[in-house]
Amino acid sequence: MQIKGKTPLEKYLNLPEKYPAELLEGEITMVPSPGRKHQKVSGEIFNSLFERVENGELGEVYYEFDVKFDEENVLRPDIVFVSKERLDIIKDNWIEGAPDMVVEVLLPTSATRDLIVKRDVYEKFGVREYWVVDPANEEVFVFALKEKRYILRCYGKRCDSLVLENFSWGFE
Repeated sequence: MQIKGKTPLEKYLNLPEKYPAELLEGEITMVPSPGRKHQKVSGEIFNSLFERVENGELGEVYYEFDVKFDEENVLRPDIVFVSKERLDIIKDNWIEGAPDMVVEVLLPTSATRDLIVKRDVYEKFGVREYWVVDPANEEVFVFALKEKRYILRCYGKRCDSLVLENFSWGFE
């Protein structure tokens, strides 16, 4: 007789609330605590994005909220935006499916994971716009989904969004 073990999602769901981890390609991955500069930059982006979304009643913005893509991928981006037309994907404990926009602020230890592994997950599941912000080098990368593949739409000190009209952010 074979005893079935817990699935990766079941293991993830059994972690204590606010445990700093993600489920990435079936593996539970620890997410290090962000430092001062990361917190400052992600807070500035969140505030700008929140103000733009709330003033225009365009949807909802969340900070470090789980996004469940499937049974093997539950990621916790720094910031997510879901348009008002798709608010039904927001559940009590996570967003179920692809948000319209995801923002990741790089940590020195997260560049490979954010720029390659997580980028591939976001692309595969259809996140329309993926922002990667590098505080150390004061750079912004914006990837846009075109024909189910990401293209680097903007790279530099400041970028604008195609998903959110009249929204831009960058380093001054």
